[in-house]
Amino acid sequence: MRATQTALRKFFNGIEPFEGLGLDAAKRDYSWDLPRISFDGTPLHTNKTSFEANVELKTRLNEAWNANPDLRREIAQWVVVTWGGISSNKPQTLDFYCSRASREDPSTPLSGISSFSKILAIKDPDKYAIYDARVAVSLNAIQMIYQVSSGMAFPYVLGLNRITGDAASKPPRGFVYREAAKVKNLISAPYYWKRVPRDQAYARYLGLLRENARNIGVPLCHLEMTLFCYAPALACRVFPDLE
Repeated sequence: MRATQTALRKFFNGIEPFEGLGLDAAKRDYSWDLPRISFDGTPLHTNKTSFEANVELKTRLNEAWNANPDLRREIAQWVVVTWGGISSNKPQTLDFYCSRASREDPSTPLSGISSFSKILAIKDPDKYAIYDARVAVSLNAIQMIYQVSSGMAFPYVLGLNRITGDAASKPPRGFVYREAAKVKNLISAPYYWKRVPRDQAYARYLGLLRENARNIGVPLCHLEMTLFCYAPALACRVFPDLE
């Protein structure tokens, strides 16, 4: 875990071999368009950077979540579907995620974590962060680029990005489908990393993120957004032909 933590620290600080990347660069490069209207009908107009606007929105949604328990299901729906762009969940699945998120210490299996972690990150952004397809790619790509000798092979989740991993293309394409990046190969020669069990992946991820957030002195979401922002760039540094 220490080698993985070191690789992440180098990445977040934009230190060799991660020049041009990192948190400071992400504040400029991060791009995720806000919906025009929030869950409560409030217009979301801003002249701030995409990074600043998304952080501010997360803060406002957290405040609404804590102040209005009766609106939590509506907030969860909006966060996952409208802001997060995931429309595949059934209503009863979102009901379940919202109910589970309201518990003091909810279980966090990997199944559905892309949606569920979005809700958790609104419930308590100081404790939780989003784990999705791009974040999972970044975690492994960073270690591959840094050539860690005792890394942690994180499990991937399905995504639709042509560079990081497009499960819908025929055949599937992108970083996660390259043989060298598959978990079964990361735990074999020449890497011999440790496989992160699927039921422990989210907790391990949060542990790494929290330590870096404390060391750098920034909110957890800043680091998660940096991982999200540069997943395609990191994938291309491992496999240049992906670009």
